[in-house]
Amino acid sequence: MDSYFEWLRALPTSIYISESESLLAYPLVLFLHSVGMAVSVGVVSVVALRLLGLADMVRVSSLRVLFRIFWAAFLLNLVTGSLLFAAAATSIGYSQMYYAKLTLIVIGLILSVPLRRFVDGEASDRAVPRRLKAMAAASLIVWIGVITTGRLISYIQF
Repeated sequence: MDSYFEWLRALPTSIYISESESLLAYPLVLFLHSVGMAVSVGVVSVVALRLLGLADMVRVSSLRVLFRIFWAAFLLNLVTGSLLFAAAATSIGYSQMYYAKLTLIVIGLILSVPLRRFVDGEASDRAVPRRLKAMAAASLIVWIGVITTGRLISYIQF
């Protein structure tokens, strides 16, 4: 892994992002990553909170469009997160917090599947099953964990 992380860190794009003083380098990539995270977690939060019973005057079926927004923001995060990782691969690549974040992202994506199926389903404007409410609550916790571990990557190295 050492050689892979060193190769990744030595790419011209990685060097530009990590060493350039331009606002179009690290600051822009980090800004876009923050925006993508805010939008994707915001969408997940809206859907989860609605499934938990908040704002029950809003039809669940009206939330369908939000999943397109989620995936666009998630794609932005995938690209910008990969750039941020590459720019610091020789340090982040050894961070357990980074791998905790990736694990939580996978769990969050897995939880989103049944939530989306329910929102897309014909019965989505009926009572939300207890099992789905539990998944919605877990989804909120997991995505908060993604944000938290992402921030802690910079501060906790082990």
